[in-house]
Amino acid sequence: MFEEYLKKIGLNNLISHTESIELNNFVAEIFSTKFPDLSEKEIEKLYAYDVPKMSADGSCSILEEKAEDPYNLAKIFELELDFKKLKNHTQTIRLWRLNKITEKIYKSSEVEWFGIYRKTKNPAGDLVLVKEAYRGVFSRAEFPLTKEFAKKSNNSTVGISGKAIIIQDVNAHKGAYYECDNKVNSEFCLPILDRKNKIIGIIDAEAFAKNHYTSARLLQIAKIAFDLGGKNLGI
Repeated sequence: MFEEYLKKIGLNNLISHTESIELNNFVAEIFSTKFPDLSEKEIEKLYAYDVPKMSADGSCSILEEKAEDPYNLAKIFELELDFKKLKNHTQTIRLWRLNKITEKIYKSSEVEWFGIYRKTKNPAGDLVLVKEAYRGVFSRAEFPLTKEFAKKSNNSTVGISGKAIIIQDVNAHKGAYYECDNKVNSEFCLPILDRKNKIIGIIDAEAFAKNHYTSARLLQIAKIAFDLGGKNLGI
């Protein structure tokens, strides 16, 4: 099953390494963990996070300049950011799980940035990838799923094509690239597919070091994407 996923997303060359590398089981572990009693601040942190200011036309992030208002995931779910209503909500449990999984793989893969995005429509009705959990510096919350935006974004490209992209040296890369942090030199972006091989989201991982993505690191991150797809991102 995992090997079929690797073929589907264009990582056939990694299949020969799957038997020699012990793969993580982070998704199953977190999904089987009891949901804790979260405080109001902890719940707010799951739904609201800092984002950069955007250019006047909304096409680019202004790096290192924080927007006045944080991004609010509750609006995507058509919910109010209300502690009592969200305390044990299914979306709160989902976001808690995604954040715990993100934290584990962020540390074990030794990247500087890691994010899980879901394919959905935003309140304006546009089809986008929306960031539901991440670790690292604040960054753009939504990536439009349009051919035009994909010309400058790996996230959008992967969200449309369903094929993984590996960049071992940003400066030598010839294709689409959306800069969120000018210290980044390596990037791995791959799709999350459900059991019918439908694209339901992506994972994006970025590292400051060149050639950061060894076969072992690629497989560990790919295992997260595969397992999340099997869980339909917890929806």
